[in-house]
Amino acid sequence: MTAFRASSAPPATDAAETDRPAVIVITDLVVLSKHLRLLDAAEQRSVAPLFVFGPETPADELARHRRDPKHALSRVADDDLRHIADTSLDTLLRTVAPWLRDRPVRAVLNVGEVFVDAAGALAQTLGLPGPGTHAARVCRNKLLQRLAAPALAPRWTLLDPTRVTGAEDWDVFPAVLKPASRMSSSGVRAITGPHAIPPLLPQYGPDELLLLEERIAGREFSVETLVRDGAVLWAGITAKDTNESDTSFFTEVGHTSPAPHLTPEQEKLLLDANTEFLEAVRFGTGMSHTEFRLTAENRVVLMEAAARPPGDAITRLWRLATGMDLDAALLDLALGAEPATTRPRRRARQIYLDHPQGLLADVTAENTPVHWVSEQGRWPDLPPVAEGAPPRDHAVLVSRHRGDLLGAQSDSQGRSVSVVLDGPLDTDLDSAAQDAARRVTIHTTVRSAPAGTAGEAVR
Repeated sequence: MTAFRASSAPPATDAAETDRPAVIVITDLVVLSKHLRLLDAAEQRSVAPLFVFGPETPADELARHRRDPKHALSRVADDDLRHIADTSLDTLLRTVAPWLRDRPVRAVLNVGEVFVDAAGALAQTLGLPGPGTHAARVCRNKLLQRLAAPALAPRWTLLDPTRVTGAEDWDVFPAVLKPASRMSSSGVRAITGPHAIPPLLPQYGPDELLLLEERIAGREFSVETLVRDGAVLWAGITAKDTNESDTSFFTEVGHTSPAPHLTPEQEKLLLDANTEFLEAVRFGTGMSHTEFRLTAENRVVLMEAAARPPGDAITRLWRLATGMDLDAALLDLALGAEPATTRPRRRARQIYLDHPQGLLADVTAENTPVHWVSEQGRWPDLPPVAEGAPPRDHAVLVSRHRGDLLGAQSDSQGRSVSVVLDGPLDTDLDSAAQDAARRVTIHTTVRSAPAGTAGEAVR
């Protein structure tokens, strides 16, 4: 597979630039759009970033952002960017081989899920810091995660390719059906009894590994961790909200960092479980994101894990809460350096809003800037504020395009609009978030209506 480049790019890299130490950043546009501070961090460290974009990046959008002088990618030279058509290791190797031959590559940094495997193998082969090939592979497959850390796993069974063996002997309900290798809650469904399984099976590919697991009742959390050579340098606990209470889905609709309403004993249980998992998969260097359920009996159960930065606005939440620049921390770890870390001094929250079904027309908000992050290809910076500052709505984030069809929020791709806010550690952010949500209006038009016909608006 041949690498291809976006058109209308900046001129080729000059000779002096090719002598600078380089970091290969492997990503997709939707992910990099919230990690653009990496370019500033690289410049501060006199490192040249070389970008590999994957197949989830539309070539026309990448070219459009590179033509925009206000976009950070406009600073990237043509020779420092590649756009490839698949995520295989072979394609990645063909793409980066000229850089490895001609440039002093000192780091490999993967930002996003789909390249975790290939990037992990590349970094370890080059002897550069990274999570390691074993940790990367395990973190891409939920079945491997259950096998690697059985003491943390829920009860589970694997459905065979005929989708019969396993299900016929399973008597633990309620349960959850989930594909082993998908992300963003895609394909995860609540199962009330054996009768609910057969109608769902056509939604999965014939070769997909399907797990049937006990449904764990309890609050959901993620633990974000900065790790260097297997040692945890910093860890933070994020509380998560899902829409499972009134749907059959498990879409994440809220994050709060640091998590409120945890006793010191419960915090220790979650952090210890996270460390246990990282040790089980022999995690090397980088940022991990591990999701757990905590039951009423204080049993910690592993849901899934990722060998990369967290999704949604979680890195933004931790920056608001601690003041840390996690993009700089990611780069420092990739370069083999120890990043600066701090404890939380505020609490930050992101909530996704309900939306009407129809074509997205506009989003308006009272006294809060609205950012169309997908259309603009970049997220707002959201710098931290003073520790004692009153609660503040920082931004309304629109993760869809105008004209997109809004429907059920069955997975992360179905969400559309969120609000990011923060406040002092003792602030009731649930109440503040509800107030913030009421100030946002999502406007849609009916799909079959003539142009200019008004649709619904949800506040």
